[in-house]
Amino acid sequence: MNYCNGTTDVDEFCAMACKPLLTHAGDTELFHSLESSLVEALPKEACEWRRSYGRAVKSVFVSASFVPFSKEILPKGGNWQLTHQPVFHIYWTECMDVDVYKMSVRDEIEAWLKTLNQHNIQDWMIVIVETYDLRKSNKLLPRTTVLDKIRSDFASKHADRCLSVINPVRSESRSAESWRGLLTRIRLLVLSAYNRTLLKFEEFIRDQRERRNELGWNFCHYFLLQEELAFVLEMLGVYDEALVQYDELDALFTQFVLNSNVGDTPAWLGTFQVPLEDWPGIVLDCNINQTHRGLIGECRASLLQFRGYLFTRQCTMLQLLSKPWELAQRCLPFLHNCVKELEILEVAAPPGAVACWLFLCSLEVLHTCETFQDGRHVEACSLYTAGLWAYARDKLHELGALCGLLPGCDPSSQQLHTVVGLSAGMGDSREHGSYPTPTDKLKEALSSKEAFKKHYLELAELAMGTYKHIGRIRSARLVGRELAQFYLLLGERNKAVAFLSDSLKTYEEEGWRDLVLKTQLELADCCDKMGDTERFVKLCAVIASASELDMPTRISHFDKMTAALRDLRTDPPLTEPLSDCFSLGEVQVTLGEGGTITKDSPVEVTVDLDSSLPCPIGGCRVDLSLEEVKTNVSTGVPAARPQEAPAERRARRGQASQPPPSSVVNTLAHRINVDDPLRQVNNPVLSRLSMVEHLDYQQDKSLSSASMASKNTKQFLRRSDSHGRYRKTSVAARSDFSYCLSAEDIVINPGRNTVTLRCKAREKGLYRLGQLSLRVASNLEFLSGTLTPRVGFEVTREPPSVTLNMGGKELLAGLEQDMVLTVSSGSQRIEEGACLKLHASRGLLLQIQSSEESLCHEILVPLLQTEPFTTLSMQLRVMAELPPKRDSSVIEHKVMVQCPWLVEDRIIPLHFKPPFMSTCRLHTAQVRKFVQVVVAGLTAQMVELREPELSVMSDLDLPLMSLNPQHGQKQIAGNNMNVSFMWEVDVDAVQDTPPIKTEFSVKYSPINDVTTLSSGQLFTTYKCNFDVQDYKTLFVVRSRVEPMKGSELCRSGTMCHLQLKVTRVNSGSHNSLMYEVLADQTMWAVCGRTAGVISLETVDKQNITLDVMPLIGGYLPLPGIRLSKYIPADHKSPGRGGVEGSARIDQNGLAQPENWSSPNLVTIEPKTHKSLDDNTSLSSSLRHEPQDRAELSPTARAVQPRAGVQQQQSPAGPRHHVVNCVAGHFAVIELLAVVVVVTLNEHFTAKMLGVGLVLRQLGDKYLYLPVTRYHVLLRRQLGDKYYST
Repeated sequence: MNYCNGTTDVDEFCAMACKPLLTHAGDTELFHSLESSLVEALPKEACEWRRSYGRAVKSVFVSASFVPFSKEILPKGGNWQLTHQPVFHIYWTECMDVDVYKMSVRDEIEAWLKTLNQHNIQDWMIVIVETYDLRKSNKLLPRTTVLDKIRSDFASKHADRCLSVINPVRSESRSAESWRGLLTRIRLLVLSAYNRTLLKFEEFIRDQRERRNELGWNFCHYFLLQEELAFVLEMLGVYDEALVQYDELDALFTQFVLNSNVGDTPAWLGTFQVPLEDWPGIVLDCNINQTHRGLIGECRASLLQFRGYLFTRQCTMLQLLSKPWELAQRCLPFLHNCVKELEILEVAAPPGAVACWLFLCSLEVLHTCETFQDGRHVEACSLYTAGLWAYARDKLHELGALCGLLPGCDPSSQQLHTVVGLSAGMGDSREHGSYPTPTDKLKEALSSKEAFKKHYLELAELAMGTYKHIGRIRSARLVGRELAQFYLLLGERNKAVAFLSDSLKTYEEEGWRDLVLKTQLELADCCDKMGDTERFVKLCAVIASASELDMPTRISHFDKMTAALRDLRTDPPLTEPLSDCFSLGEVQVTLGEGGTITKDSPVEVTVDLDSSLPCPIGGCRVDLSLEEVKTNVSTGVPAARPQEAPAERRARRGQASQPPPSSVVNTLAHRINVDDPLRQVNNPVLSRLSMVEHLDYQQDKSLSSASMASKNTKQFLRRSDSHGRYRKTSVAARSDFSYCLSAEDIVINPGRNTVTLRCKAREKGLYRLGQLSLRVASNLEFLSGTLTPRVGFEVTREPPSVTLNMGGKELLAGLEQDMVLTVSSGSQRIEEGACLKLHASRGLLLQIQSSEESLCHEILVPLLQTEPFTTLSMQLRVMAELPPKRDSSVIEHKVMVQCPWLVEDRIIPLHFKPPFMSTCRLHTAQVRKFVQVVVAGLTAQMVELREPELSVMSDLDLPLMSLNPQHGQKQIAGNNMNVSFMWEVDVDAVQDTPPIKTEFSVKYSPINDVTTLSSGQLFTTYKCNFDVQDYKTLFVVRSRVEPMKGSELCRSGTMCHLQLKVTRVNSGSHNSLMYEVLADQTMWAVCGRTAGVISLETVDKQNITLDVMPLIGGYLPLPGIRLSKYIPADHKSPGRGGVEGSARIDQNGLAQPENWSSPNLVTIEPKTHKSLDDNTSLSSSLRHEPQDRAELSPTARAVQPRAGVQQQQSPAGPRHHVVNCVAGHFAVIELLAVVVVVTLNEHFTAKMLGVGLVLRQLGDKYLYLPVTRYHVLLRRQLGDKYYST
């Protein structure tokens, strides 16, 4: 009798229920008082088990079972039943007196340890239990305790094996900490003892395994030896390592079997070759089948018994690890492996015995997986239980065929004997709760045909349902196909058709043509026998079109189809996909005359149709539906989808696009491609995957790995059969054939057929070809899908249009011009008598060129009779009034056209450019004033100007003297060609300076011949009003620079006097003036004050002397002088309500000062230059240069135009001569003794200064030229034609 934690050997026991054995010695009564608390407290907390050889640390819950210490239970040499041997020993005592310890306890401990040493046991522990009595406690501590004596006598090197605890029974409050320490120490020492024991045991197992090739070595004995190690690991709760031990034994046995197939068979392996006498199924629970284990130890177990026992132990470990999915995953490979080993070892078995065992094993595993109700476990198990359900169904079908239980079979007496033998070999079923065991189910299934049918259908439904649940539709369809064969045997064809139809869909989706045809033949046979004529006709049509079948079969089904159609009466007709029997080649749209299709014109479409039927079909009707494309109201083009590119949108507007694929050809000049021109990619393998680069970096930022990842895994991991993305559609829905192209009474022959479809065009719009319909015998219709790429045509219905154009020329105001009125009839016919009414806006006149009527605002244009898509052109004359133009902006006019075919009037905008514009400027020469009017050409059309006039429109009597020549050269204005006119204003005739309202008028005529500059005889008058202000000079400022006394010349770096003289020349209200010296700091340094206030209230002249210093030598311009109106502090301003304020200046209040010295130059000698006398210096230093009035204080201002006025002045000389210069530009030449002033093209200004010429280009510095070059310069600028001395 062997101890197993206090129990004897039985047929079944659970290793997990075993506990490590610990012995107790010493005070037995004391231990029994603590045993229950100790056994209960040990497994409550986990302890880390640190094993040798670097194995992973495990967290173990240590439990224990205590037995009295005796020599009989100690392990003996060669006995490796570790689960039945004590592994740790504890000695208990409560001796507290040292003397008592020396007299008796020490001898007992010494004898106990001696016994352990005799058996080479090193795992022990001594526990001293202390009991405190507070009433008898001695406050004096002894020098030596019993614990110290025990440690010094027996544990000098292992002090941790001696421990003192307080009795928790007597003093529970004070014993808690010491009790926890005792429990922790026991757990650690027990695991340490197991570690030491298992190291020896594993070394022994390894040694035995190395001897496997020696004679006499027996795998069965080795199996029990290594299984003992698995028992210990299972007992400690380390189930994964226990499973590893069983997996190693499984692999070792499999290797022996495989080696025996190619080599010698060991003697022990021959014991597994005995014929099978029984084949009970496996039982998956936590108990160990001691019967089978005993047979293995006696080498009398069969292969199925050994394999069943080993797999049961593996399943037990997986259940304890809560991995039922791995249990189901291992089952099917295990069953296949067993069948293969039976073949290799040539084990004899009765027919059906192995199938029974396989069925029982499969069902047992399935029932075990069903006990796990957790959702995660159910989903994980479903991936593997589906195959087990199908495998169990296959084995049951195999047993049904063996025993004559299939439909249509009657079991014979021999088959009945087979059933009895198989039932006996399965044995009796065990108690398994309320539900039947696999053995009960199998015996029931083999008992009768009805029971067999029930269980077979149940297993088939479970297999299909589980396959569908995990997404394996192909496997489900395979089971369904076999189930259909079973229903055919039962005669239930309607159920068989359902399963065959599902299988057919899957085969068609996957493209398995052989399976598709076989299934279609079976379905056709079923439908024929069932009387389902409609489905039978469809199947016959498909079968007759299958090129993979032989011709007699195709012709036979074609004849069956035509015979069935004659007797079939259906309304509406049967529909079938066109692609099953026919295929489309080219689709071509033929346009009418002129390349357009108009309303009520014929439309013709040619379709190439390939027939796969083996025989001709007569009396067919072909229809092709037409769909109108809905267009955008605002743009008139088909509404584009958001993802369309601009190219596709242009194609929608009828522009040229890329040609369609070769399968569909469109001969339209402008193809209407409503949808995307490229076909969708139907093959998922060729679709583009959205992949991104994924880089993994380590902590030091170095690259660890690089990979490609997909943002959307469902894009290519989704199964087509389970999600239906690529599933073949049954039949396309029939579209609207109310407007379609048709062809009737057509014979469709095998192969290529060209069919011409016709219809009449309807209303205007875009139409695309839709669905093709082929009707056979009036009760069978083949429908295609929507034709892609979308091919269409446009029915045009263009209304007449009216346009006005100049033929590429510019429209000019003020001139009569020719325009072309173009009328396009569009798709309509314009009847005779129709008229157009043209109404022009104000300022625009119209005239029909062929008419004798004068120009007017409204004309009536009669139209001739015209055919569709023709054009009428008529010449018109237009003239837009030229208003006063001071800029180059265009003049806008509108022409309103009233058409008989339009509800609303059409407005045609016209933009006229002015041929020229006019600007006015005011010039000053001392106190004399000149008004200049410049007529600037704006277009290439040149005009001749005559009879310029400038008149005063106000009541002011102000004489204007014209300075313009009356005869001579022609005055022509054009592009970059201006004409200037000038009048002198007699300002002395008026006392005050009110604004002058003037009107400029000139006659103009266009130049017809550019070479001869000849114009027409008809001149038109142009008028423009100008206002002239501030045209009278009030003050004159003279300035000069003189050297200091004692100096003859003005030198750079020496002080000089700046003499200022302000003179009133005309009366005014401004008496207090403020002067400011504006000197260039790079040329002059003003010393002292630079500004001051003078009063001209009592006198008309004021002289001011300032000190200045020239900084450089040469010809320097005099410092500028600015005068401003000065308002004293005590002056009451009307704008401020009469309140006195501080003194201030008003630069805008004084606008008529005349600075006569502003153009003068002064000669400054360098410091090393020899000076002349003062008179020579002063007389030769005056250099007169014209100055822009906008730069100095202005003496005259012109209001109309806004641009600044260019003014020329001279300090002396009453005589002026005005001549016309290049292209109408003027030059003012003052014939003085030493001064000549010339203005050239408004870009150059020159003065003749006795021996030289000072030339200044606007924006540049002064340039002095010798007099010998003056004539050359003037000739170059004026030209030989206009130059004279």
